[in-house]
Amino acid sequence: MLLKRIFFGGWRRLRKYIFLPINISFCLFIFLFRELFFGSENSNNYLKIISQSSIIFILKIKGATIGKNSVIQSGITLHNAKNFSNLKIGNNCHIGKNCFFDLREEVLIGNNVVIGMQNTFITHLDMTNSSLSYYYPAKKLPIIINDNVYIGANCTILMGVIIEDSAFIASNALINKNVKSFTIVGGIPAKEIKKINGI
Repeated sequence: MLLKRIFFGGWRRLRKYIFLPINISFCLFIFLFRELFFGSENSNNYLKIISQSSIIFILKIKGATIGKNSVIQSGITLHNAKNFSNLKIGNNCHIGKNCFFDLREEVLIGNNVVIGMQNTFITHLDMTNSSLSYYYPAKKLPIIINDNVYIGANCTILMGVIIEDSAFIASNALINKNVKSFTIVGGIPAKEIKKINGI
């Protein structure tokens, strides 16, 4: 009875990977092959060149949480990640091309979030061998992006930042502190530009 349960339980889990579309199966095989023989950094680099459906499937296999109807475009870079459990994306999100995620700590993205192309999310500070590490010891903090946020192209979001509901981040902004709901911010470092009327 126990053997039967193990066999059929294992088959049910395995079956969802066997009957995949051929393009996803191929990408998964290459990803796992590169991870096994060349390491996680090599396999993570492979994610930059594969299709959206394959990216989402592999991220989920490796521990990421991705909600329904979310899109992740090609060119994604995942740093400091042997698995992707620190990446959590809600429903109906759009992640543009060539975004960079430092997953030393969690990046939490709510529902209905639009992230433009070439955005960077940094969750840690580490001076390593520099003498500055005496003054700035290593630390890591999550990034939290709440629902209905828009982030324009080429922004940098630093560790510990919380972006509240329905905030608008203008392109090329450096976000080094929390952003309030229904606020437009922009600049380096970002400053409040104006309030948005609540919807």
